[in-house]
Amino acid sequence: MNPKEFYQSIDQLATDFTSKQIEIFHWLHQHPELAYHEFETSQYIKDYLGKLSELEISSIAKTGVKAVLHGGKPGHTIAIRSDIDALPVKEETGLSYASNVKTEYGGQETYVAHMCGHDASTAAALGTATILSQLKEDLQGNLVFLFQPAEEGAPTGMDGGALRMVNEGALLDPDVQVIFGFHANNTCYPGQVMIREGPTHASQDSIFIRIWGEQAHGSQPWSGKDPIVAGASLINSLQTLISREVDLQKGAAVITVGYFWSGIKVNIIPEGAEMGLTVRSLDEGNREILIKRIKELAELKAKMHGCQAEVIFGQHYPMNVNQEELYETMLPTVERVAKAKNVLYYLSSTKSEDFSYFSHEIPGLYMYYGVAPCDRPLSEAKPNHHPEFMVDEKALKFTTILECNLVYDWLHSHSK
Repeated sequence: MNPKEFYQSIDQLATDFTSKQIEIFHWLHQHPELAYHEFETSQYIKDYLGKLSELEISSIAKTGVKAVLHGGKPGHTIAIRSDIDALPVKEETGLSYASNVKTEYGGQETYVAHMCGHDASTAAALGTATILSQLKEDLQGNLVFLFQPAEEGAPTGMDGGALRMVNEGALLDPDVQVIFGFHANNTCYPGQVMIREGPTHASQDSIFIRIWGEQAHGSQPWSGKDPIVAGASLINSLQTLISREVDLQKGAAVITVGYFWSGIKVNIIPEGAEMGLTVRSLDEGNREILIKRIKELAELKAKMHGCQAEVIFGQHYPMNVNQEELYETMLPTVERVAKAKNVLYYLSSTKSEDFSYFSHEIPGLYMYYGVAPCDRPLSEAKPNHHPEFMVDEKALKFTTILECNLVYDWLHSHSK
């Protein structure tokens, strides 16, 4: 069939799939699971995909799923990444299909809920698999679905889901040429798309600093070495690295101390203190300066107060970059599907995204699709990770149509 007929078939099949897609979305929403515990979710995905026409389905990255759809004609290979993990948050939406799941996280009991929209992204990708498996004879190439675990952060000591997928060959067999990533966003409505070229998300480094002093009685601080004073001095000085030592003309940078723990009693100067930092940068040169100087500053500040510092580097996400050529190639498709007035250009974010591990291997294009409830002003839509965050179900069909069009157009244009 010609492209116009293919687009019409996508629209009709997406419409026919609407009620089933909402059913899938509700099931996923009611069965949220945390990073690397998405066992029920991944089994549901594999069972559903197994009912479609001739997909090659395999497990990857512990709880992830890889599915390959071979088109009826030879060509290149494209991938779609969908994240599947949830958050340790209690849902307070009042929806009839709200999550009531509880589990253990970090040694504490917690509620679990899809308060970031990963359930919507998964339902959209399953819709894309459903439609394109029926139209595969007209696909000129292959489509790889990557249902990724642990996007929200892996347990301590473990790699995140995207890095683990890359290391386990998610982009090989068949060799993937480009990858698309989609994420729910509550600052726009269903039918709207947020997209940009170049840097989209900052790099992220988790850094842990332990300061060791000498315990003493609180009434006689001169008889010990106070790690709290050393730590407080360090926290104040860290911000001068941002304001005085990195070139912010190259891109934003942030240092945030997320916690600072020490002591147990008001009249005891403790032996040690610990703090945890997140460091974000939209320029790799700035990141290198910050990593180097944080370690130097921690050691110097500790020494000034007669203490010692240990700096531990934790999880790292590289900066995500939308390849400009891929952006320019696919923008006409996005504008055709959403209409140009509904395509919004967003600023680079100091948030991070482990989709960057994919886009560092091959050209990537990461975009947001609107999910804000249509029956209320945008100002009332709750942000991602909020207990009252919710997805308007109209976003599911639209996102599936968008994904199908992007896949077809890229494969079709690169077959020539």
